[in-house]
Amino acid sequence: MRWALLMALLLSTALVYAQAPASWGVKTGFNLSQHYGTKGDEGDYEVHTGLRPGFIGGAFLEYEANENLSLGLEALYSMKGSREKIGINKIEIDGVMENLAHPAQMHVDYDLDYLELPVLLKLKTFKREKLELSLITGTAVGLKVNAHHQLKGKVYFPLDGGGFEIIEISESSKLRDVNIFDFSFVYGGSLDFMMRIPLSLEYRFTLGWDYLRLPTYEMFEPVELRNQTWSVLLSTTF
Repeated sequence: MRWALLMALLLSTALVYAQAPASWGVKTGFNLSQHYGTKGDEGDYEVHTGLRPGFIGGAFLEYEANENLSLGLEALYSMKGSREKIGINKIEIDGVMENLAHPAQMHVDYDLDYLELPVLLKLKTFKREKLELSLITGTAVGLKVNAHHQLKGKVYFPLDGGGFEIIEISESSKLRDVNIFDFSFVYGGSLDFMMRIPLSLEYRFTLGWDYLRLPTYEMFEPVELRNQTWSVLLSTTF
């Protein structure tokens, strides 16, 4: 349903701006991404998330509606993911959730790379002779093109005489079962420098709408988290 709505938005905006002045360019930059939120019972597990640095870059097409408003269509390669520390308090045994005497500890790297297609409105809010400040907002759909996860952890089994037997575990996958599409809300701002070679410095925040079922160890349920990304980009227009 959301994919159909996005396609309808793309087609309608393309028709509206078909006769508008257009320019195109390239942009490149740097991502800091992580995962946030969970739909699970807070008593089942605890998640402490860390950042994954990565590349973002690609091409864009911009239509000018008027002097202060423009529409941008982009195609970007965006590296997302996170570095997670997960404490698991319960495990399912024979269909019944059992409390663990000592939480299992997992350290997981999630790497998810997307072909991201943002549709953005850009509103100029301040203008000087060679400097413009603009606000940016819109939506984006990401197509997963590369993904990987690597887990290392410890599970603690109680011993009859007291203490615990520690079992070290390791697992990896290509995250084939994780959502192919990721829908996001985008907002930020840009500084445009009107020089011989026009340059723009842009900050944006991309917040995912969809929960991703990210695997932990095969004995445990996946955690359900969403993407969020901070990006700084430098672009030029031709």
